[in-house]
Amino acid sequence: MIFTKKRTAIAGVALLLLLAAAALIYYYFYYEEDLNKPLPMTVTVDTDDQEPEDIAYRFWFDYMNQYKGDDVSSWKRLTDVRYNDFQLLAGDEREFAVEVTFWAQLEKGNWSTHHSWGDVQDDGTVKNIQWTFRIKKTGENDYTLLRIDDISNAIGDLSPVEDTYQKEAGIDVPNEDNRYRIGNDTLEVTYDNGDNWTEVPVDINEFFEGDYNGPKNELIEDSYMITPERTAFVVGGHQGVSVLQSTDQGETWETSSVSSPFQAVRMRLLDFVSENNGFLILTGGRTMSWEGNMIFKTNDGGTTWEEVGSVPSERQVTSGGFIDEEVGFVSFGSITRNDHPAVPDLYRTADGGNTWNRVDVPIPAEYEGIFTVTEIPTFDGSQGTMLVNQGPNGDYQGGNVKARFVTVDDGETWSFANLVDPDDVIER
Repeated sequence: MIFTKKRTAIAGVALLLLLAAAALIYYYFYYEEDLNKPLPMTVTVDTDDQEPEDIAYRFWFDYMNQYKGDDVSSWKRLTDVRYNDFQLLAGDEREFAVEVTFWAQLEKGNWSTHHSWGDVQDDGTVKNIQWTFRIKKTGENDYTLLRIDDISNAIGDLSPVEDTYQKEAGIDVPNEDNRYRIGNDTLEVTYDNGDNWTEVPVDINEFFEGDYNGPKNELIEDSYMITPERTAFVVGGHQGVSVLQSTDQGETWETSSVSSPFQAVRMRLLDFVSENNGFLILTGGRTMSWEGNMIFKTNDGGTTWEEVGSVPSERQVTSGGFIDEEVGFVSFGSITRNDHPAVPDLYRTADGGNTWNRVDVPIPAEYEGIFTVTEIPTFDGSQGTMLVNQGPNGDYQGGNVKARFVTVDDGETWSFANLVDPDDVIER
């Protein structure tokens, strides 16, 4: 009897291990891998072969070799792969982005028909795979592939985007574990996806003071941040505002005052770019379509805030934010000059908000007057991604399609990359 129980137990453990192995194999066969896991990659090229497209080809060739092999146990296997095009998107000889378009034939039995590269044909072929290679020169003849963005599902004539614009466009999205809720005139935050909630010690009405007429069942966009390391809210809006924050997940709270020049604050955009450095953009004094703006900075983790300056425009701000201690962007929506189609009105600072310069967003001729309002970009080092939407009255393909731009020089210059089409509405 004891022997039988032991044998049964061993058989049970073996079955569990078998199921676990099957699940692991299923995961590797049927789910997308991390394209950037093998990176960074470095190649050395001849002096005569330093064109961006040629370098991108070297990386693509070396990268795709990892999918080949005679090992039967390998799940990353191709029977054929061919490139269609290499196109320089942005940058110079030191740092650049290249779009790669190719097709691949997958070995049957080792790939799901729903693989994220695209729709798999009956013969295992996946067409029009499109990646963006971010490349940097790291030596006299050495180049490093820093990042790959899969933009296949963001192109209009391919499969619909199944997630948010930001995720498919390579833009960071908030962690749902860290969020807030408003109920019974109380604001609460969670850091574990709602398992536990902590009350924020403030009158809920103080979040909506000033020149604000929107809904009061949700906080004003970009006026707060919630992370395990720092939770902060902009409070008030008459004369001045204050920043209420906690650095211990709501155990204790501190309030710091900000002396606003506006009697009634409209927008309040809060950013912390490091443990000690943060920015606050306030707008107010709205008259028709005009208003003032002011930039504030903290160097002591939000204990004190000082005026830095303002963006040289009196038009209404639509969005704004900082990437690091020096680089920031403020969007004033769109602007029309001399009867030309509307274009994005975007400003950039490279000295922490002291001075600002207007950024040229080169909308392709076929999309002029369609994509008109920039959203604040996100960056991985000096390389960034930015979406440009159609504004509040956009109706191109239903108004939801956006344009994606890339940069490799901290956002000083931008190049059009592709369209982001979440609903598969672009006419084919």
